[in-house]
Amino acid sequence: MKLITDNNGLLDSSYYELSSFHDFLSQYSQQSAVIDVNLKDLYLWLRNPMQHRKNLIKLSKYYYNKEGIVTDIYDLFKTLPVLNFSVNLNNDATAYKKNKSQINSFIKKINVKKLARDTLFTQIVEGVCVWYNRGNKYIQFLEPDQICIEYMINGRWQVLYDLEYFSGYKLNAGLTQQINAAPDEVTLRKYLDFKGGKGERYVPLDINKTQVFKLRGARNEPYSIPYCIPAVASILHRDLLEKTEKALADRVTNQIIIQKIGTIPSQDGKTQLPVSKDATQGYHNNLKNLVQKKHDHHSPDSSSTAPLTVPSFINIEELKVNMNTFPKEVWERIERDIYKKLGYSMSLNMGGANGQSFGSSSINVEKIYSTIFYMLEDIEEAINYYMEQISTNDNVNPSIRFSRSTILDKETGFKQAEALYLKGRGSLKDYVEAAGKDFDHWLAQVRYENDVLKLDELPVHATSFTQSGDNNQGRNSENKSTDESDKNKNSNANDSPFPSNT
Repeated sequence: MKLITDNNGLLDSSYYELSSFHDFLSQYSQQSAVIDVNLKDLYLWLRNPMQHRKNLIKLSKYYYNKEGIVTDIYDLFKTLPVLNFSVNLNNDATAYKKNKSQINSFIKKINVKKLARDTLFTQIVEGVCVWYNRGNKYIQFLEPDQICIEYMINGRWQVLYDLEYFSGYKLNAGLTQQINAAPDEVTLRKYLDFKGGKGERYVPLDINKTQVFKLRGARNEPYSIPYCIPAVASILHRDLLEKTEKALADRVTNQIIIQKIGTIPSQDGKTQLPVSKDATQGYHNNLKNLVQKKHDHHSPDSSSTAPLTVPSFINIEELKVNMNTFPKEVWERIERDIYKKLGYSMSLNMGGANGQSFGSSSINVEKIYSTIFYMLEDIEEAINYYMEQISTNDNVNPSIRFSRSTILDKETGFKQAEALYLKGRGSLKDYVEAAGKDFDHWLAQVRYENDVLKLDELPVHATSFTQSGDNNQGRNSENKSTDESDKNKNSNANDSPFPSNT
């Protein structure tokens, strides 16, 4: 509630509009910003995204939690691929069985399918994903605040660990646990030397244990921006429209009352005397207290009628609010801009929209496929690099391959695997996995049914599908003679042609 007093009794109409807009700003500046991010700051960050990448990452995570469109497309990249995989080794290499056992153990320990999904998701959300191999037991993801990447060694990025990351922890309040959870090269001694001015801030990590992934950016740029950043300006535009409409609706509930205080006529009526400041403030406080009591549901004076006595030279009126909201076309245009800048079809998200068709959605999903498969190639190469370090023979040549099928084309993938297998040149593993089954579980179940339960030895039920035509199973054929059949035989009626043959 705001009370605007005019001692002269004169208010221009533009003053009402200014008061209305000021009220909108003051309400939302106390509770939350008018917009969550200042556009000027956003454009400044985008001029030098590498320097401001941490701010952009925070923005990306914020809109993943807040903005439904961003949430859907981030989750789509993570859940769309099926990620069935196969690991190939050279069968002719010496110590093949030993290497195969070690590599299979490594693949199982790192939970390779979940690792691939988390890597896809992290690249989309943060722009960059950095692995650190912890003794071939699991793959650790390093946080943006923990890493610094500035140069390459033999074509591979050298990852530096930032010891400043531990500055928020005290020695006896989690610091030891944080250092123990950090890569092996990071120690408490190095951190204490850094804080004491005797050591370096950045610790180089073993280049054979780290992998750096990024979706966008040039080859010689170590970092990339999060996926949603190009659409943030349009998202901010829509947020501003929403908050403006909410403010207008709030203004209807919480009215602004204007109290105009004029001048007091003299006793002879010939002159006009100004109202003292104390009297003006008294009139203001009386009206303010009355209105507050009317809106306070716990006050005993919050009745439907409230008396107020004011002199004749005081005029009280409500500030009128224009409730014209933004037209539908404005909302639709901004919505389209968000989807367009995300490279995401509205039909994929909502099943259909204005100007959308099956053809456009098919083209769009193929674009998303290509982006996901591009990232999968980098993940395959990184896992192959680790497996090559595990193998004891250079001729083993271990390699992993993720399937390029997704949840949207499972039927097509199954038909292709079925056609290859039934024609004698397909993989049984691919055939089973294309049906949505895990091959190891399927194989174990088949062996259990055949070797333990002996289900293949059970007799087969005699049905029309399991019996040949020369057995005695099934219903016996009957050829009973009737008067009608005898009549047809005698007249050769069965030899008469059908009407369709004449």
